[in-house]
Amino acid sequence: MRKLRIILISSIFALVFSRAVYATEINMDNEIPLESEFSILIDASTGHIIHEVNMHERAYPASITKVMTALLLLESGHGMQTPVVHSFEAISTVMPWHSGLADVGEFLTVEESLYAILLASANDTSNAIAEFLGGNMENFAQIMTSRAHELGAFNTNFTNAHGLWEEDHATTAYDISIIMREALTHDLFREIIATQRFTIPPSATQEEYRIIYNTNNMIFPTSMHFSPDIIGGKTGFTNNSRHTLVSYAQRGDLELISVVLYADQRPMIFSDTRMLMEHGFEGFLRYQAFLANDFEYTIDLVQRSGDGVLVIGDVGIVAEGDMILSLPAGFNTDGIEMSVHLPNRIVAPVTEGFLVGRILIEHDGTILAEVPLRTAHAGLQLSEQDLAAILPGGGAVVSYATYGADEENVQNTWSVFNIALAIVASIVVGFLLLRFLQFSHRPRRRRKSLGKYRGNRGYSRTHRAYARDYKFKYRYK
Repeated sequence: MRKLRIILISSIFALVFSRAVYATEINMDNEIPLESEFSILIDASTGHIIHEVNMHERAYPASITKVMTALLLLESGHGMQTPVVHSFEAISTVMPWHSGLADVGEFLTVEESLYAILLASANDTSNAIAEFLGGNMENFAQIMTSRAHELGAFNTNFTNAHGLWEEDHATTAYDISIIMREALTHDLFREIIATQRFTIPPSATQEEYRIIYNTNNMIFPTSMHFSPDIIGGKTGFTNNSRHTLVSYAQRGDLELISVVLYADQRPMIFSDTRMLMEHGFEGFLRYQAFLANDFEYTIDLVQRSGDGVLVIGDVGIVAEGDMILSLPAGFNTDGIEMSVHLPNRIVAPVTEGFLVGRILIEHDGTILAEVPLRTAHAGLQLSEQDLAAILPGGGAVVSYATYGADEENVQNTWSVFNIALAIVASIVVGFLLLRFLQFSHRPRRRRKSLGKYRGNRGYSRTHRAYARDYKFKYRYK
């Protein structure tokens, strides 16, 4: 029975999670000869997965951690000229891997700090941002992890803001792609990662201009790794994480994000990224499956009363957004079907934005995508006076949404069944309790003694045999 329960539970989990996977993943069977151990390619606009290798396996991200650090600084709402002070701890804890862009007690502006961590991968500036936003590194790491989980990056745990190796500082290729996709919603982030070099003006302790260069060779036309489709990205390296790279590319109206983790040599992250991007641009097309503005629908708003369920109005239903799919080139789009799944009524009160249904976009029985459907406005209950005024005989004539004979019979049947079930359960429980009480007060049977060892659990076979032989010798002597 226990094995049967385990099998049933495992089957349920398999069904649930398998559905979640193919509802968001459209993958080709083509193999790409990548050198990186973990990788993913997604459509930046829709989040659809185009290609992946071990995308949910945990790995060390190195300095692409700074994408999350930059995202939190951008989301903080601080002005670009707000100072970010570099404390002694911010600089000393990353020696000798500090940038030297600011001395102890000196500050960079928020804008300069963003360029410093995304272009020059400044570890000390990352620490300064952590102290600026979180007070200390521990608090900021918790904020980073919490924000990652909010985005759906549930396999990520951050322990620092810079990415230098720590045992518990880990993520996945899939999680990094989600974080990168969110960061790309900020125009300044796109502008910074596309910048080849940036100049920080002199300060009180830094007399000369500080020029920093982007570590991503793929955006430099003079580099052998240059790719015209690559807009920008973030590189990383530690001895434990090896070489890592998250990239953003665009060709026409198709935008792609790629992540490659754990490459033995630095050139491998660039060649792997190029192959992934070419695979996406040449092997996939964008298909407009659904437009939210084209969807118009209403359902009855009902209120329960003593006489049944009264229709008191209707509620508009809106789609959460457009659905544009990334499909393999040559994909037969004629087989794509769309179905609306909604109840025919909703009971008041209901709030605006309440999830009531979904649109399924399918191909040959496989779900390609789901579009949530929500209420366009709130639906309130009528007061008792207003309800009485529109009941039959009390004023305006309105229609009733009745359960129907079959549904009402089912409800009555369930009521009778519940009562009968409660009675049977009470009888069974009472019978078992009575038997237990009888058994617990029953006098124990005493076995006849065969020597002092009889009835002792330590009584061995040797002792029993000896007692038996002794009895027989005594009896027939």
